[in-house]
Amino acid sequence: MTIRAALFRLLFWTLLGTVLVVGALSFYQFRAALRTEIAANLRFGASTVMQRIDTLLFSHIENMRVWSGLEVMQDIRIHDVDKRLSHFLSDLHAGQGNAYTALLCTDEQGRVVAASQAAYIGTMAPVAKSWRAIPGGWLSGVSLARVHDADGGTTILRTAIPNAFGEGSLGYLYAVLDRHVTQQLLDDAVGRGPRSLLLLDEHGHVIAASAALRARIDENRLTLGWRLPDRGAVSYVRNGSALGYGTVLVGVARSEGYQQFQGLGWHIVMVEPTAVSFGPIWRLLWAMLAVLVLTLLASLWISSRLAQRIALPIMTLTDFTRSFRQRDVALVPLPATNILETQELHHAYAEMIDALAKSREQVVRAGKLAVVGEMAAIMAHEVRTPLGILRNSAQLLQRRPDLGDREHELIGFIFSETERLNRLVTLLLECARPTQPDFKLHDLHAIIDDVLSLLASRAEKAGISLSCSFAEPALIFLCDREQIMQVLLNLVLNALAFVGEHGRVQIATRLDGPVLQVSVMDDGPGVPPALRQAIFDPFFSRREGGIGLGLTIVQQVVHVHGGEIAVGVSAWGGASFNLTFAVDGQDR
Repeated sequence: MTIRAALFRLLFWTLLGTVLVVGALSFYQFRAALRTEIAANLRFGASTVMQRIDTLLFSHIENMRVWSGLEVMQDIRIHDVDKRLSHFLSDLHAGQGNAYTALLCTDEQGRVVAASQAAYIGTMAPVAKSWRAIPGGWLSGVSLARVHDADGGTTILRTAIPNAFGEGSLGYLYAVLDRHVTQQLLDDAVGRGPRSLLLLDEHGHVIAASAALRARIDENRLTLGWRLPDRGAVSYVRNGSALGYGTVLVGVARSEGYQQFQGLGWHIVMVEPTAVSFGPIWRLLWAMLAVLVLTLLASLWISSRLAQRIALPIMTLTDFTRSFRQRDVALVPLPATNILETQELHHAYAEMIDALAKSREQVVRAGKLAVVGEMAAIMAHEVRTPLGILRNSAQLLQRRPDLGDREHELIGFIFSETERLNRLVTLLLECARPTQPDFKLHDLHAIIDDVLSLLASRAEKAGISLSCSFAEPALIFLCDREQIMQVLLNLVLNALAFVGEHGRVQIATRLDGPVLQVSVMDDGPGVPPALRQAIFDPFFSRREGGIGLGLTIVQQVVHVHGGEIAVGVSAWGGASFNLTFAVDGQDR
């Protein structure tokens, strides 16, 4: 296969795959976005309609509360002999439009004494299986019941009429709500659009439906079985066969009440068939398919042209790479091509060769540094011999009885400086050739207690509080006891050097599953974030007179024990050196 054929196939299938993937992703993204937008709109619409129904119910309940306390209601006592109460109810009924089917007043035995329509007088009050008190403080004096009949169902409100001249009540005021008002409200909410509305009671039974659904379903026998929210509004996709549709998008909102009215737990269900909702996206799909065909034709032509233009420069670059091994980089001419990418590839190749050469130099330099480190270790080892001779000579001079104060002072300088050089040599040796640890099981808390005992007098003289905090009563740890003591001594000494009088230093341990955590904390000035990595470098010190090898050795010992060390901020705002060790599999 020629390079041109390979490039043609590669470019063609790349373009085709890109178009297909981008088209499919775009289609599904558009579909998901449209579904999300419609679902949100359904939730909002259902919430809005539910709010209007809550407001309407609140106005009816408030009317019942106000009307029951009017003076004219006391005419029940004399059985409304002058029909004044009946005329009043008729006026209320007319003034409320079509809100009520009837307004009734009954005596305590349930016989209708006065009514907005004369035909009800003398009959018995509406009978319901159960009356539900309206929640909401002083609104609880009004009760509601649903009475099912051949036409579907009727909602009735009832409240007691108080006795203005004594205790108890004289009877009840009933308001039979006109279900057509609710149906009209639902019809107005959806208009002539594709959406439909259902009003459900707290048990999921249909109270009212919009016109489109009334023509499709039997409200008395409808059972949805859909999930209804306990509060707020939700949306989802459901099978709408029970409503005479296919798949539908559903928005459901629960009654949240209005002012003092806390709601009845009713739900509004707004549905829209997905065939209508996703109509625009299917039209978009056909348009995308047409664009895909045009793109395929264009990709055939583009692939052919690009394969031809790319193949020739690549062959030129191949000749260049063949000649590169036989010539010096500076003598190899640039391939004769006007394609910018090929020129950049040549420069990138030359830069890669230069980088390889530099890497080789860095490897050589690293080897030299290793040799220098070895020599430093050898020289540090050899320095101890003359240091010992100087110290022994100073001891001999110190025994002479004829020495004056000045001579004793100079001999003291020799002792102190040789001791300082010996410490520096020791640190250099420890950095160059760290001692292999002797791992044994030790009680870490006992090691910490020994460290605190060694430094207790020093901390007491400086007025510093030195303490420990153990989350476990005992903690057995596989380690080299001397090296761990050296780590803790270095960290505590650093902390003592930086905290002031009345300062605090604490060593804390905690076992978190397979991870052991040891923290040395203080309330000193802390370590700036910019220095938290550099403080472990050799010869880096923030303390006057410090050598800068202590923390380097600490880090080496921690790494040898399979742990990590990091610097953070303590609970007191100072420094916190945090050591973590994996103790999984150890006998603890």
